Amino acid sequence: MKKILIVNASKRRKGNSYALEQYVIDKIKDKAEVVDFRIGEKGVRVCLGCDACKRKDKPNCVQKDDFTALIPEIDSCDAMLILSPVYWEQFPAQLKAFLDRTYSFMSFSTPDLSMATRKDKKIAGYFFCGVGPVDVYSKMVENNLKSFTISGFTESKAYVAGNVNEPGSVMNNSDYIQVADSMIEWILK
Repeated sequence: MKKILIVNASKRRKGNSYALEQYVIDKIKDKAEVVDFRIGEKGVRVCLGCDACKRKDKPNCVQKDDFTALIPEIDSCDAMLILSPVYWEQFPAQLKAFLDRTYSFMSFSTPDLSMATRKDKKIAGYFFCGVGPVDVYSKMVENNLKSFTISGFTESKAYVAGNVNEPGSVMNNSDYIQVADSMIEWILK
C-alpha cells in the first residue's frame, strides 16, 4: 500500500485547503496509508541555517519541533500532496518554513546532493487564490515544487485554482474537483 503525505499549509480551518484535504482523504483512505500534516496546527520553526544536519548521514535536524518528527515520513512516503493558499504571489510563510527545513535532506558529499533514502517520489501541489494572475502563481508554484527534489521528489504536478475567495468554494466547482481527481489518480499510480 502506498504512503501518501498530505501537507495542509492553511491556517483557515474552514477554507479551501481543508475542504479539499477532507475530499482527498475520503477518496484515498482505502487505497493508501495517509499521513496528514496540518502546518497551521503544528510547530514548524524556520531553518536556522546552522548546517548541523550536514554532519549526519541521514536527513535530520537539531531543532525539536513537529517538522523534525515528520522527516522520516517525508523520506519514506511515495508521494506528497501540498494544499495551500497563495499569499502575495508566494507560498504562505508557514509553507516556506516547511520548504526551507527540507534543507535537512541536502548532502554536500553525494553527487545528487541528496540524503533522501527514496529518490523516486511524486509531489503534487494544489493551490488556491482569490484574485490575481493564475498563470503567474502557477509558475511560482511549479518553481517552488522543484525545490523539493532534494527530498527525493522527482516528479511533480501543480495546479492553482483561481477565484476561490469563499471558504470551501472549491468544492462547488466541478472543473476544480476534476483536477483534484486527476491529481489523486496520478499520485496513486
